[in-house]
Order: sequence, then C-alpha cells, then structure tokens
Amino acid sequence: MTGARSLRRLGGAVTFAVLTAACSIQADSSPRVIPEEQRGDFGQPEPGDEAAGSNRIYLLTPSTPGEQQQLRAVQRDVASTPTAVLDSLFAGPNPDEQAELLGTAIPATLELLSARTIGTLLTVDVGDGLEELTTEAVGLVVAQIVTSATELDSVRSVRLRTNGEDQVWPLGNGGLEARPLTAYDYPGLVESSQPQYPAIPSAAG
Repeated sequence: MTGARSLRRLGGAVTFAVLTAACSIQADSSPRVIPEEQRGDFGQPEPGDEAAGSNRIYLLTPSTPGEQQQLRAVQRDVASTPTAVLDSLFAGPNPDEQAELLGTAIPATLELLSARTIGTLLTVDVGDGLEELTTEAVGLVVAQIVTSATELDSVRSVRLRTNGEDQVWPLGNGGLEARPLTAYDYPGLVESSQPQYPAIPSAAG
C-alpha cells in the first residue's frame, strides 16, 4: 500500500462491501461426530491474555446506542516492553473480558510489524487492515495503541506508521495530525476510575 492509497484521506468515512460466496459442499444427510483431531478453530481468533500482572492495555467499553465508547484499562502479565504490550493489545479481550462485553477496534487482520524506541519516542509500524475502517473506528484503534504504549514508563509519545509510511491520524477532537501522539490527544476517551457518586439532594424549600 502506497502513501497515496493509505490513510491520508481519513477526513471522510470509507465505505466497503462485504463479499459472500455460497458454499458448494453438500451437507450430510444425518449428524455425525467429527473426530477431535480433525476439528479446527474455523477461523476463530485466539483469546487474549489473562487479566493479571502489572502492565495495562486499553480495551473498549460495551457499545451503547447514542454514546461514544471509551477505553478501559485491563491488566496484562507481559514483559514491560512495547512489543510485548502491543502484542497483547492486538490479541484483544480474553474470554472473561468478552463476557463483560469489552471489545477492541483493532481488526484481527492488522499485523504489528515493529515497535522501536529512540529515547522516549516509540515508532510503531503496522500492516494493512485500517484502510477499510471509518475515521471514527481508526481513531479508536490509534487511541488504543497510543494509550496502551504510553502506559510504559519508557514511552512518552508514539509515531504510528503503516508499512513504513508516515500517516495522518485522527485525534480525539476530530482533527488530523501526522506528528507523534500522546494519550493527551484523546481527552475524555479513557474511562474514569473514580466511582459514580450519588447526586446531592436539593434542600427542601
């Protein structure tokens, strides 16, 4: 994917068609048991890592009609390196988190090509997989990557590339930027850890 074909035109939503094909395999006339050694995963993604450890990644809160999804921090027992943290992020939610309806905007087809630091700047290179997403979805993907990476003490900002090419990325305020990004570029997206306090009752008049 060249720069001209990439995400430089993220100002508008990208529409795409999902192609389906009819299966020509004839069904059995009666149910049969498939031997365990012949069973496959039928394309199901691998589950995410166990929610434990001292490092954190950011997943998406359950989708609610009319409300913007937020990022929720979950624990991961992985090495304190950008590659380990991002690999865990790209693996998505684990079964327990899926049961809590936590999700991710990162496509299962998106590949982490590299994650390299120079000082406190982390350069993340990913492959194809974002060009079919809307601008809003790409913004959530970038926010997940940036907030998860900057949880590490060694990372202060993230330069995100696709196939080695610099791109223009959506910010939390709706703008577009090609510069390195920080978690502060996505204000309001991270779910507050503070409990919901009850409203103060009004004084009786």
